[in-house]
Formats: sequence, C-alpha cells, structure tokens
Amino acid sequence: MRIAQIAPLTEAIPPKLYGGTERVISWLADELVALGHDVVLFASGDSQTSANLEACWPKALRLDGSVRDPNALHMSVLEQVRQRAHDFDVLHFHLDYYPFSLFSRQPTPFVTTLHGRLDLPEHQVVFATFPFIPVVSISDAQRRPVPGAGWIHTIHHGMPERLLTPQPVTPAYFAFLGRISPEKAVDQAIWIAKRCGVPLKIAAKIDAVDRDYFESEIRKLLTPPDVEYIGEINDGEKSSFLSGAMALLAPIAWPEPFGLVLIEAMACGTPVIAFNRGSVPEIVEDGLTGFVVGDEEEAVAAADKLSRLSRGAIRQRFEERFTARRMAREYLVVYRSLIELEALRDRASTSYRSVHRDSRPHSQSRPRRIPSSRVLEEVIHQASAEYVTVGWLTSTLHRHSFGIIMLSLGLLATTPVGSTIPGLILAVMAVQLIVGRGEPVFPHFVMTRRLPTKQILRLGGRAIHVLKYLEKVVHPRWPITFEAAKCAVGIMILLLTAVLLLTPVPLSNVAPAMVISLISLAYVEEDGLLLSLALLGAIILVGIAAAAVWGTIVGAVLISA
Repeated sequence: MRIAQIAPLTEAIPPKLYGGTERVISWLADELVALGHDVVLFASGDSQTSANLEACWPKALRLDGSVRDPNALHMSVLEQVRQRAHDFDVLHFHLDYYPFSLFSRQPTPFVTTLHGRLDLPEHQVVFATFPFIPVVSISDAQRRPVPGAGWIHTIHHGMPERLLTPQPVTPAYFAFLGRISPEKAVDQAIWIAKRCGVPLKIAAKIDAVDRDYFESEIRKLLTPPDVEYIGEINDGEKSSFLSGAMALLAPIAWPEPFGLVLIEAMACGTPVIAFNRGSVPEIVEDGLTGFVVGDEEEAVAAADKLSRLSRGAIRQRFEERFTARRMAREYLVVYRSLIELEALRDRASTSYRSVHRDSRPHSQSRPRRIPSSRVLEEVIHQASAEYVTVGWLTSTLHRHSFGIIMLSLGLLATTPVGSTIPGLILAVMAVQLIVGRGEPVFPHFVMTRRLPTKQILRLGGRAIHVLKYLEKVVHPRWPITFEAAKCAVGIMILLLTAVLLLTPVPLSNVAPAMVISLISLAYVEEDGLLLSLALLGAIILVGIAAAAVWGTIVGAVLISA
C-alpha cells in the first residue's frame, strides 16, 4: 500500500526531546515500513525515518527562529501533498482540521488523526461545517465534546515494544515526566509526594509560554533532594528514570486526549497514579497497571497500595495493549476500509460532477430539475466513511426526499407480508405532504438512527442503475414542480394507503402499492404527464375500492333487514 504520512513541522520526526504527536508519527511510519508498505513522510528536513522523507522545510520550526507564522508553511505543505495525492492509495494527516476543506474536494482517500483537545467552543463550528470528514480519535474521551464529527475509529497510541524496558534498579522515588504547565499540575504532584514522604524527581520540558509559570509557581516548591527538577530527558534516559520510580504521578488538570507518559511508564513496569480526567480511565487499569484517583487525598491513599501491583504484569499489559505494531495494524484496517469505500463510491457514482457541469440556461422561477439518480450520486459522494443517519439522508435528499422514500416504501409494500409498516409510514408522509412540509419528519429516535454507509452505498448503487434506466423513459414532457403537485400527491397517496391497509383480500396490497410507486416516480422526476396518468389510475383504483366497500355495506344492510 502507498501511504502518505503528513506531519506538523513544529518538531522533527522523531523530536529531539519532547513531542508526543511527533513521536507517534515516527513510530507509526516506521512500523508501516516494517510491515512492508511504501510510506512517504512529509515533514521537516531534519527528520529521521525508515520511510521516504519528503522535506517540506529545512528544519523543525521550534529550532528555526526565522519563522514567525507556522500556518503559512503548513498551507504550503497541504499544497505539496495535493499535487502528489494521485501517487498514493491513502493520505494520513496529523494537522488537525487544516486539510478538511481542500482534501474533501479530491478523490484520494484521506483520514486525519486528531491529536489535541476538542473541548473549545470553536471546535463545534469546525465539525458542524465538516461533519463527514473521516477522523480518528486517540481516545474515546477525546470524542465527547464533538460527537457529531465524522469519527471512524478510536486508535490508542502505541510505542516500539523494546524502546523502553524495565531496568534492574530499586525503586526509590516518585516520577513526574512530560511538560511543566498549569494543566499538567506538577504542583499537585509535589504536594502528593511530600504528603507520602517520598522524594519526587521531575523530568520535564518548559515551553517559553510556561516559563513565567515555572518561575513564579514551581521553582519555590523545589527542595532538592526531596523535590528535584532534572530537566528534559531523552528516550535513552527514560528507562532508568522510570524503572527507578515507585510510581509515575500524573495529577492532570485537563481532559488530556492521550497521555503518552502513561504508557511509557507501563513499558518500564512502573505503576501510574493518575487523576480521573480525559483518557486516563481508558489507559490505566485501576488496580492492575496503577490507580485512577479523584483527588489528592485518593492519590495519597493509592500510594499505600502500590506494593500490591506486579511490575511484570504492568509490562505485560503494555505489550498486549500499547505497542506500535498493534497501532499500525489498526491504522491499516482504517486505510483499507477507506480505500474500499472509495471503490464502492466509484462503482456507484461515476457522473456526480456532471450535476455541477450543467450550465445550460434555466428558468429563475423554479429550481432546476435534477434527475433522482444524480441526487443519489450526490448522497453517495457526501456520505461519511462509517455511518449516516436517517436525518442526514432526508436533509441531503432535500426536495427529492419525499419522492425517493415513498418510491422505496411503495416497492417494499408490494411484497405479500411486508405492506403494513411501509403503509403506515406512507400515511404519515402523505399527511406531511398535504400540510406542505419540505422534507419528511420522523420521531427523534428514527432521525438519529445510524445506517451503515457501506450498506447505503450498495443499495444506492443498485437504485442509481434502476433510476437511470427508468429516466430514459420517464422525463418531464409536462414539467411540474414539487410544490404544485405536493398536495394532490399527498391526498391520493393517503387514500391509496387506506386501500392498501384496509382491504382484507389476499394480494390486495399489490395494485395500490404499484400505483403509489408510479405516483412517487412521476413526482420525484417532475413528470407531469406520467403523474397525471398515475393519479388517474389512483382515482380509478380508489373508486373501485370505494364501490366494493359500498356494496359490502349495502349487502350487509339488506341481509340484516
């Protein structure tokens, strides 16, 4: 498989020191290469990878003081990828929502892994605008603020199995690893360690934006050797640092999407004491790989139970759950599903763009007529990777929603045992047509019902072929608008539905169901001639049914008399 990995330029791949996202990208790219795939990594020129490196800037922006606006360079990266998109089977972005608009308009399958927090108000706007862009979460907790995003999978981070390993040292302190900032709450880690009477070693990066916080809030709490700041450490130093810790303290004060330091500790067999926020409960198995606590008091109490945990079992759980090989294989499943989905779209829809190429002049007095087959092609083109909802379908079909749904229900109602439920739904839709609704409305639990996209694509593909065949015969010889026909169609379908549901004769459902299908087809194709003939047939059928009912009533009266 030809795979493009598109990384941010902020850090090299892998980063020289701190940089969780960049580490994960590095591990993923290397594992995909090890699994036999052709991988191109779009990243800074000082990156080191077993994949083919496409250098988008000479060096990481963190080390390049000449760059003031990283957004400009990332936009350039997107254009470089777009120009080469046809070279790949799939594009995998790690640039937040930057690719959404541009790459939703090109044919190569793509996916974005979201690495950051999504609980800010502006994120609601982004994902409401692009609800069907395929995105991967790094934890289920990360999804909660934006449940309407186009989530297709949750894939927990993984790291190389032998990168960090348990070392033969005697644990003698608590460890804090990562970054010093208010949301990481290193001050709470200090207070927990002091209350437990255990030394604390802090190995952490200090960003420029957090320097004032460190100087004003943290430096005064450092009391070596009881509380010692040892600076930022690299991967070669982490095994001994974490193996020498009785526990890693992670009293985070924010909904962290995934704490990489948690699995780094587990790789060394070191227990974790972490606050119950964000993804922590998904990563730390309470009572097995550490303790998930609610506050400082519970953290102090958990420290007394560390002796109950097996460091060997912690390492084993790391190997089972958080290796880079497992992560890469899960992403391959995602890539294959996206490629398969695009292939289904190609088979089902080959002329979507022709809807937009039709520039023939048309009347401004009413909307341009679009054949139903093209409307279904547009639905298939816009469908998300995993599922769609009934509400999304009706909204996307818009003016055609009544006709297409009624046509489907009418055909379904021709079956001997399947007419009751379609008939009831048709009656509800007929009433909504009569009162002038633009789209059908169903109860909330129906509108939010999820339908698998693959199933929709298969059914839609078959329907498109049938509709295209019918559209060679059915076309508006007497064009008629939806609005003009809506009330008449609604009244007649309501009457036909009554015949369908109330006539107790075997196979009596077939004739009204077929007439309903014919009316629906004429309505959705805006064919006035066919609609007139179908309505005439409906009047005759309803008249026959009414005469039969009248005859039955008269006969019953005569018998009783």
